[in-house]
Amino acid sequence: MAKNEELIDVHRLMAARSVEEHCQLAEQYFARLSDWTHHLAKPFGSFDETPQLLINFAVVLQGLDLCPGMAVLEFGAGTCWAARILTQLGCRVIAVDVSPTALRMGRDLYGRYPPVGGRPAPEFLLFDGHRIDLPDSSVDRIICLDAFHHVPNPTDVLAELGRVLTTGGIAGFAEPGPEHSKTPQSQYEMKTHGIVENDIDMQAVWRDAQRAGFTDIKLAVFHVTPFYLQMVQFEDFLKGGKTTKKYAEAVRSFINTQRNFFLYKGAPQAKDSRYARGLTARIGVSPTRMTAKEGKTIHLKAVVTNFSSSIWLPQSAGLGAVLLGCHVYNADGTIFRESYHWEPLTAGQGRNISPGETVEVEVKLPGLPGGQYILEFDMVSNDVCWFAINGSEVKRVIAEVLLFMNGPPIGEKRTRSQSPLSPICADEIPGRRLQSQLQAGCLFGLHRIDGLCLVQQVYSRRCVYQL
Repeated sequence: MAKNEELIDVHRLMAARSVEEHCQLAEQYFARLSDWTHHLAKPFGSFDETPQLLINFAVVLQGLDLCPGMAVLEFGAGTCWAARILTQLGCRVIAVDVSPTALRMGRDLYGRYPPVGGRPAPEFLLFDGHRIDLPDSSVDRIICLDAFHHVPNPTDVLAELGRVLTTGGIAGFAEPGPEHSKTPQSQYEMKTHGIVENDIDMQAVWRDAQRAGFTDIKLAVFHVTPFYLQMVQFEDFLKGGKTTKKYAEAVRSFINTQRNFFLYKGAPQAKDSRYARGLTARIGVSPTRMTAKEGKTIHLKAVVTNFSSSIWLPQSAGLGAVLLGCHVYNADGTIFRESYHWEPLTAGQGRNISPGETVEVEVKLPGLPGGQYILEFDMVSNDVCWFAINGSEVKRVIAEVLLFMNGPPIGEKRTRSQSPLSPICADEIPGRRLQSQLQAGCLFGLHRIDGLCLVQQVYSRRCVYQL
């Protein structure tokens, strides 16, 4: 704007129109767009805005302490680029905006780039500027990216956000600073489109937030632009030298124009196994060495202790359900089958396992082909992680699975239709032929199970047909 032109006062602009009129202006802004390309490309619309959008999103994302399955309301979702990412991460997203056109663009974005895998379907909710059409305490988290400063009635909006957020929930915001309305771009937007470009006064925000039921507030200190250093400066920084002070000055300069903050409603909710961080367990499995029949269920006993601070969800929870998992390796350590079997920790639909609680588990492992295996047991949270990634202990069992052979009567040859996998008594095998097979290395040896002397094949089924 021209130097001599009077600055637009944002508070006068807010007071000059009703909430409904401000909502209509927001709709007109999106409705007049003839080309949606730039808006649908967000956060990758341009090199200028992408770093700011991504870093702001990352800062808020971390502060919200999210996990899959949470209900997340995005306030001022616009074209829903952030909503789509949250859907991809497994959240049940409710995209809220005052513009029907913006929400149509959001639907179009989901249609063009649908989230990968089975993810909860998003909900698109039109906001009338006064009331969010949701029940009390119906969402776990709220995210608001560069939208709150456009609101003409911030006190009322904070009250609504506090109403729909559950106890223990967090609302995260990425907004401009206390002088935002005076920047050239803000003045241009207010003059050209009539859009509110309000200043963010954290003292006023906190007063309104407390009235809305929020009990705590935290602000994020960060910097979008990296601090580039020469090698000598970098080493000085690591030692806490003068360069450290320069970095602090750079961060402080940036923070003067940025307010990323978090509002908390009540005490934090207890963590559960939908969170990967910190999931650990103690596992005991017996016996540690065993012999089994080919194709027959392998029975083991396990003792498992929740060694983390999170509640383990039962198998009925689906997402985040904790079970005892088993990987099967060949004797040489190569994978036979990863994630071979998952065993529920409790019967029926199951129940929560509290931190420090120990449970005994009857493991019923599906039968394996004849051979020698290493059974590796680890806890797994369904669709979240295996506990071993957190350093949790695993237990291994050495298993020898015997191949059973049913030979033809002495003097007769086996036909190809006869199964080589059923039991055979040792006295059904001619002594000298059995001895020669053992000497040739075709058979591993004799094993006595259930009163029968049985043969385990190691190298090839060919020796079976020669008996």
